[in-house]
Amino acid sequence: MRFFIDESSNFTPADGWGVVCSLVLPHKEVGPTRREIDWISRSWPHVNGELKGGSLSAAQLEALVDVLYRHDALLHACAIDVSREDPQGVGRHKTGQCEGITKYLVPQHHPNFVRQVWELRGTLERMPTQLYIQCVLMSELVAWAVEEATMYFAQRRPRELADFEWTIDAKDPRRITTQEQWWRDALAPLQESRSRREPMRMVRDPAFDYRDFERKFSMRKEMWYPDRPRETVDGHDIKKMITERMAFVDSRSETLIQAVDILTSFLRRLLARQIAGDEIARALGRLQIIRMQGRHSQSLRVLTISRTPGGKTGLFKTLQTMTNAGRSMIRRERRTAA
Repeated sequence: MRFFIDESSNFTPADGWGVVCSLVLPHKEVGPTRREIDWISRSWPHVNGELKGGSLSAAQLEALVDVLYRHDALLHACAIDVSREDPQGVGRHKTGQCEGITKYLVPQHHPNFVRQVWELRGTLERMPTQLYIQCVLMSELVAWAVEEATMYFAQRRPRELADFEWTIDAKDPRRITTQEQWWRDALAPLQESRSRREPMRMVRDPAFDYRDFERKFSMRKEMWYPDRPRETVDGHDIKKMITERMAFVDSRSETLIQAVDILTSFLRRLLARQIAGDEIARALGRLQIIRMQGRHSQSLRVLTISRTPGGKTGLFKTLQTMTNAGRSMIRRERRTAA
């Protein structure tokens, strides 16, 4: 599978809504999808040589989604309304993350390892709040996209589960920024820590074929715990799944990064009520997977860092329209048979 990731917003209170999105495509569909997007968009407005969501119409968004839908693309999106976050609460969250990085260091750890861990903590402590919020959403997005895309293609294209490749819009095309380097270095440990609390969901059913996934990524590892003896556990190699094949690229050189930029831009502006229209919500929803969120089904993941989840956002109708257009996780033939 190929994952293409971009964000929209500076993640400050003045910007309001911030969104990060992942567009997932089967490997064999990447080339044909690029070529088709390049063809249909040849007369669309370009900004400095690339497609930008803010310059396109709802009809052009729908045309893009038609292409992506036919090539089995999936869209995962995490959103946050930064204007409603409590700055002190965000600060406490960040402090907790920083302390957690070094919490379990002990004298038995190698000095080089200790130094590297403290360097990671120091980089996080110096990270501006808006970049920290973005890192939190990106980490959540990656975990969610991996789990759902794996479950989805295990029923439809199981060979895609043997290869994960990540392409991320670079903030600076000339170099990897400090924030990007920190996120790439810390992502695998963060996902491993998360997996101890929330193991990756997999469906044990003949209709879900994980054989290629298990052959490529399964591993046995001696797990260290701070409060009990080591034990050998079975799991999946997160580094091999995510960080080993991750590239930060200039969006001008990658049509599919431009595509996810368009989707992300339309979604953020829709949430911020800068644009309106059921056709936009339906178009975005067509690429998303419907899931249960509490008592309701929802395709978009709305997060908070400093507040109690929930509360009115005034977006219920928009989110419901988007969700109603979404894809089912369960393959149609199996759902009909059931």
